[in-house]
Amino acid sequence: MSLFITATDTGVGKTLVSGGITYALRERGLDVGCWKPLQSGELAHDPAGDAMRLKNLADLPDTAEQICGWSFAEPLAPRLAAERAGVALHRRDLLAKYEEVRQLHDYLLIEGAGGLAVPFTADTRVVDLARDLGHPLLLIARAGLGTVNHTVLTVNYAEQNGLNVRGVILSGGGRPDAEISEPFNAAYIEEYTGVPVLGHVPWLGSDPTLEQIRETVEHTVDIDRIARYLFGGD
Repeated sequence: MSLFITATDTGVGKTLVSGGITYALRERGLDVGCWKPLQSGELAHDPAGDAMRLKNLADLPDTAEQICGWSFAEPLAPRLAAERAGVALHRRDLLAKYEEVRQLHDYLLIEGAGGLAVPFTADTRVVDLARDLGHPLLLIARAGLGTVNHTVLTVNYAEQNGLNVRGVILSGGGRPDAEISEPFNAAYIEEYTGVPVLGHVPWLGSDPTLEQIRETVEHTVDIDRIARYLFGGD
């Protein structure tokens, strides 16, 4: 079993949380890797891009190309970025790449792009690939005002498409200008979705170190429960 990590939006902290979780699982002796099917906004070897951030955060031996199958420089939805780069991609290409990457590790954390409705290719949205792969979802959501609506809608959309959302992780809380609603959001999300909130990863500033991210994720996310998901348990 592997896990598909998606978000309620872009810029929520999905890569930071994914890399931190992967590192924590590897520290527990699990052979876990990361796969990001497509990346736009940076090329695979760009130190600021998601592939290299995942590699460095999780301390993975894999190359950037193994972690991210295709990357495009323009900061656009993956489908548009690929089309503008003259690259024709289809769902079969993503699934074939997955079959290659899954051989590298016992388990994978598969990171989507933005939210579930984001177009990957002309025939594939993030939700379509997640459904084809058949793995449970972890949902990364903002901590502040608006997150209840965004999270409930995303969970409902996922379930309507046959996906199993196993948990929500709230990201970026505790900013100096945090809204007074923030401490109440997790309880509302659990009440309205029936999905447990498995962590509250706080805002770490504009340039946190790898060690800060790893330690924070270890102490603010229920890593042991996520490990049980990988083994197919509850």
